[in-house]
Amino acid sequence: MKKNSIYIIFCLFLLQSLYVYAQQKCEEYHPFPFSLQYFEIAEDKDFIPSTLDDLHAHGVTNLWIRDCKSPKSNAIVKRFQDEGFKIDFMTHGHENFIRDEAPKVSVYDPKYEDVVRENVKKGLAQLPQIEHLDYVFPYIDEPFHRKPFLDYSTATRNEFKRQYGYTMPKSFEEARKSPRTQLDFLNFQSLIFRDGWMKTAKIVREFDPRVKIAITHDSHNVYGGGVNSNSQMAMDDVFYWGGDYADLFVYDIYPYLTFDYRYGETGVYRKPRMSQLHYTMAQLRNMTTAYGKKMGFWVGTYNKAWFVRFRGKERAEQFWSEREVLYTAIAGGADYIISPSDYMGHNLPVDKNHWDEYGRGMRIIQKEGTAIADTPKMKANVCFLFPRTQYLLTQEEYYNVGLSYELFLRSFGELDILHEDQITDDTLNGYQALVLCDVTLLPEKVAENIANFVKNGGTVIADCVPQLNEDKKESSIMKRLFGVEKASVERVKRKGQWVPFVNLPSKYSFPPENGVTDTDYKFDSWNTMQIVSPRVCKTTGATIKENSRNGIPMILTNKVGKGNVILFGFCMQDTYFQACKTDDEATLYALYTHVHDTFAENGIISHVFSSNPEIEAGLRSSNEIAYLFVINHETCNGNSQVSLRQLPGKIAKVIDVETGCPMDYIDNSDGIDIKVNVPFGKTQLIKITYQ
Repeated sequence: MKKNSIYIIFCLFLLQSLYVYAQQKCEEYHPFPFSLQYFEIAEDKDFIPSTLDDLHAHGVTNLWIRDCKSPKSNAIVKRFQDEGFKIDFMTHGHENFIRDEAPKVSVYDPKYEDVVRENVKKGLAQLPQIEHLDYVFPYIDEPFHRKPFLDYSTATRNEFKRQYGYTMPKSFEEARKSPRTQLDFLNFQSLIFRDGWMKTAKIVREFDPRVKIAITHDSHNVYGGGVNSNSQMAMDDVFYWGGDYADLFVYDIYPYLTFDYRYGETGVYRKPRMSQLHYTMAQLRNMTTAYGKKMGFWVGTYNKAWFVRFRGKERAEQFWSEREVLYTAIAGGADYIISPSDYMGHNLPVDKNHWDEYGRGMRIIQKEGTAIADTPKMKANVCFLFPRTQYLLTQEEYYNVGLSYELFLRSFGELDILHEDQITDDTLNGYQALVLCDVTLLPEKVAENIANFVKNGGTVIADCVPQLNEDKKESSIMKRLFGVEKASVERVKRKGQWVPFVNLPSKYSFPPENGVTDTDYKFDSWNTMQIVSPRVCKTTGATIKENSRNGIPMILTNKVGKGNVILFGFCMQDTYFQACKTDDEATLYALYTHVHDTFAENGIISHVFSSNPEIEAGLRSSNEIAYLFVINHETCNGNSQVSLRQLPGKIAKVIDVETGCPMDYIDNSDGIDIKVNVPFGKTQLIKITYQ
């Protein structure tokens, strides 16, 4: 009897210990932030209890609410909070901006802050009743300046003169008479938004100190796609706007359900897929990393409310699309996911297959939770330049170059963006190599820093030689660096953005006046490759490695100091797109191989590389753990060997997160190789633990 009593006490103690341990583990675990948009709470619909189970089952942690003024909506929001959901609160435009006209009160007018304070007081009046508040969205959604609605008010003109010492031009056309004035004018006008956000952020935080501020950024106007597009001109970009006015920057794009905003024919044939998503998301990641902020991502769901003009059989059958984009976003550095739901009420995405597959993907993410968000996207060894000065002075899109970015990303395995404003010395933020594609103009100081970077051992790979400076005058710095002169910058000029409507006739948005969306293609050939837009040059010191059929140098190299420069003699974006459009496997294979080998020959290694270009491999890593995202981008060949190199520790364990099963891997001298098979429409999450 005594033994039984001791045994019972022991069992009770063990159960209590397990319960405490489970509680501790539960308290330690935090889910990955996943917000679902509910917009206004629908007053004509009763709360459906099963909705809670559905949201939990799909990994949802936050509800994005626009309004909850009535007792009924308040009760619903309270119930969500009681069930453990956090609330993201959407308000709109407290900074007093809209896209189509200048602010009614200038940001630089002493009355501006009073106007904003009144907006905040009204718009955020409901915040005190929200107990589990997460993010507040107080700014205009997807902001950008739309020409000609620029600010010429007295207060703004006075501020311009205070900053620059001369009278602000009366119009953009007047500003264009001088390159320096054009830069001053556009930079100043763009920063009006930033200055307004800074003042608004201060007022919002004064109103409620709990607030974490979020802003949603557009998918093309602020990443080089503003010219002859929605904003009509080159002016705004996310890095130039900075990051001191928000805590979370949410990227907004719907790559499956609308279009990717590429210009001309490249928008009609959406190959290679994900090029613009990768390119522009890397720009936002660069900004958030530089400012120590969080990056979020809108994953568009297949629903009636948002995509009524784009819904059809093709997109309905792409039920894996949300999961694919989800993994692509998190692999690219997103720390927060948000999705729109159907209608403005309690309904979830309309298509069950889309919703269920999205949920399956999110449940795998939630097995690791914020451990993933706490593990940063690994910094690449190579960066791709965004040339802001060129963009503003030439008023030509710098967006289709996302095709070139995608080529280098797939060929090398990883690729960051470096903004021109970050090249303040010859270290280039610690990168080993810089990629220049279709860069024709660089400020003299930036060009000098790049030249010194090479002299000190850096590598520059380009398809174009920048020959103009910030005064739009000839500059010799980069010509000397590459050992060439009279270098062509030939490429196909493209205008208009294709809108693939399903329930309306498809059309070009902002079509060119003459109806010509794409200028003539010029062809050449090199070994097994078809070249588009070959670029002639005269060598002054460079070594020609190979020539095309027509005798144009295809690869030129120049040793400068301890470093090297490599120049390809054709337009990367044009050649790559033509190969994708025509399924030219020989050219695609040759492009991938030449770019990959160029890095290898210069001793530059990628932390992560997928042997199959159609299978994306993205790496997030801390000093303790890493997460490898493997994503099939619609290829029937799901096999790939993923190579991981220069990791921060020796590998202890590799597991498939979905199954919890260990995975085989091959030890290498400086990393490991993992053979994967990810079928069409599928993704895989792999956890790596270091010793």
